Amino acid sequence: MVKLELHIRTRTESQRLQSDLSFEEICPNWSKKLREGMDEMDRMILARDSKYCVVGEAWGFTGKQTGYYVAPLIPIIGCWTCIKYGQKFSKTAKNKKSCDNFGPLIAEFSKHWNQRHKKITMARQSSKDAR
Repeated sequence: MVKLELHIRTRTESQRLQSDLSFEEICPNWSKKLREGMDEMDRMILARDSKYCVVGEAWGFTGKQTGYYVAPLIPIIGCWTCIKYGQKFSKTAKNKKSCDNFGPLIAEFSKHWNQRHKKITMARQSSKDAR
């Protein structure tokens, strides 16, 4: 019985790895906020606090991608492209008053995330499932 359950779980996980994650899977909190509409506090967080912005949520709110803790190690543990996406989200939040303007940026970020960092989200989902 255990072997069968392990085999089914492994097959399901490998199927998930093959298909791209949606933005809702990568950033469930920000996805909901952008879908339902952001208040001024959300806009301020998105514009000014990279640890808690869209990219920060994708990284698990660790701050790794921002260089908060170990700036010289960003090339090793973080991602310069993610830092740039965080800056783009910030700039868009500062300049635009509508959530509709995030669509193309979300699509670009999701594509990058699926190509480079999908395993981070998968590991986080697996640890939640294990609880």
